[in-house]
Amino acid sequence: MNVEIDSIARQVFTVSRFVAMPPYRVRVVHTLGQTIRWEVFQGHLLDPAATRRTETFDSWHVFLDRAEAPAETPLITVHWSRPAESFFVTRQILTHAFEAYEESPGVISTRPAEKWTRELVGTISAHETEPDALSAQLAKLIYLAVVGISRLPITSLESPLPYFSLGELSYFAVESRALPADGSPANRLCDLLTLADTNLASRALEFALRGLPSTDDDAIVAALGELGPEHADSLLRKVFNQAALAPHTSFADRLVGLVGRLADERWFGEQRALRLFSYMLRQLCRHLTAFDLTLFHNFGANYPDALLLDALLKATLRVVERQPEWTLHPEQRPLRRAVRSGALLRKHYEGLRVPDAPTSMGENTRVLPPPFTRVPEEQITEHGKRRRVLFADDPTDGLFSQRTQPVLKQIFHELNDERELQELGTALFLDRPLGALKLPGEVDRTPLVSYVAFSRSIASRRLATATSAGWFDDNRHRVLRSQLATLAPAGLPAAESQCVERPGVVSLADANKAADDFVILRSTRGSLAELLNLYNWQPLAARFPAIHAWLHECSDVLFIQQRHAQLGHLPRFEFFRGAELQFVLSTRSSPSTMGEYREFGGIELLTPLVLCQIRDETGRLIELSEPDILIQAR
Repeated sequence: MNVEIDSIARQVFTVSRFVAMPPYRVRVVHTLGQTIRWEVFQGHLLDPAATRRTETFDSWHVFLDRAEAPAETPLITVHWSRPAESFFVTRQILTHAFEAYEESPGVISTRPAEKWTRELVGTISAHETEPDALSAQLAKLIYLAVVGISRLPITSLESPLPYFSLGELSYFAVESRALPADGSPANRLCDLLTLADTNLASRALEFALRGLPSTDDDAIVAALGELGPEHADSLLRKVFNQAALAPHTSFADRLVGLVGRLADERWFGEQRALRLFSYMLRQLCRHLTAFDLTLFHNFGANYPDALLLDALLKATLRVVERQPEWTLHPEQRPLRRAVRSGALLRKHYEGLRVPDAPTSMGENTRVLPPPFTRVPEEQITEHGKRRRVLFADDPTDGLFSQRTQPVLKQIFHELNDERELQELGTALFLDRPLGALKLPGEVDRTPLVSYVAFSRSIASRRLATATSAGWFDDNRHRVLRSQLATLAPAGLPAAESQCVERPGVVSLADANKAADDFVILRSTRGSLAELLNLYNWQPLAARFPAIHAWLHECSDVLFIQQRHAQLGHLPRFEFFRGAELQFVLSTRSSPSTMGEYREFGGIELLTPLVLCQIRDETGRLIELSEPDILIQAR
């Protein structure tokens, strides 16, 4: 086994898998039989000072050196436990913390200090993993150690390494032969855009925008041109959806600027760029409708989303100004909807007091190099201490020129359509429904599922914003409010859901904080497909083919975690069509912690799930008896 482990390590630590920007270079050090303090509690790796337990590992340490100063602390470490036959992937982040010291004999005090914090990224058991999959799973965990384990960075572990965010280090979890080892970082990253795995290709594009100088923009545009407009468009959407905006860097402006640059390229063009801008604007506005800056994001302290909103809206209007007639075509309604949503949200945030720079309590503990400086904590916790005002002396009304005024008029005229009116209160929430059995504070690596929801009260607030801005008068406001009162989209009221809120984990319970009238309409098709692909649904297809087809093909599926008296404290996972329950899954037993969870490449899954109730051909819900229909993880 040791020979195999050494071979796997050589594969995953091949230099070509890393991209380090000058003056950095990657160094890997292998140590044998090293005994360290080690204890894992609820998925968290405890600080060495907080435990007396020890473990002995063979380890591989990844250092990021400067030529003049080799690093003393590794950024990523892979431990191999011979007794457990398991890999443990950890990472280290330099943080602002406190250390204990003896101020005088017998008197222990604390003082501020910079300290390396260890985080457990994931675990791989060789017993439970096919030998051929070990290398790929280990590479996946190293990749997650660099880019973070989630596309929504709520906790430190979900966030990228600062070295990735600052464009200094990346890693690619693909076969080494598919990676260019030679050439400049710009050439290597541009070559990586052709990877068959579009998730990794989009990470290459993201890292290029983070780390390459603007003088390499021509090379990025040329590489995207080789891919063709549809492929380039797809990669840019993935970059937008997966990128973490904290710490606040020039990345968001470079992404927006790249799309603006592509508008001038014949092979891409202004109209495709406008469609891409409108997609980004709509998604961002739905996110901010769910997680409003005044309530979430540390009550507005962490506001890179607002800055991105500003950049996207201005860039969109610059292109619209060159294409106002095309923008008014009937088929361009999604674009006009995006402009309307962006304008209303930007107006909503005008005058909001924010810290000197976007940050959160967690982000502010990370040690970042100059020119970054720590934001005074009082600016995060106290609105009155904040000195910056969003969009000061730059009102939203002034963004519309004479050429775009007809567009402004049209976007509010279209509120006569109930679909456009509903969009004013449409939000995008996130949940980890399979984390239902996790304990408070426990690390949750279960899949994220996103949900479309609607709030009539938030839509009403948007109408009030438009009226106060002078975009329509009081009479028009009254008519639209009357129309809004009749909207009744089919779904599940968030107030009736029994999703359990847990510290540091996004949840549909957040909808009840944002507004008390949110209705959860459906799960997004993309996030649901990712979850479904992690399980084997053939037992469902064999017994109930119509339900299986609906689950995998229709756009109106709502997958939600609920609890039910008959199942005691076990969660049930319900699938709705509109407001009508279609079928129910549950777990077989209740683990105390992490008992029924299996980890696959950094993702935790409950397995097996049991089909316990389903709607038959007559529309009647029936309880299923033995034999169990089990849905196993793949």
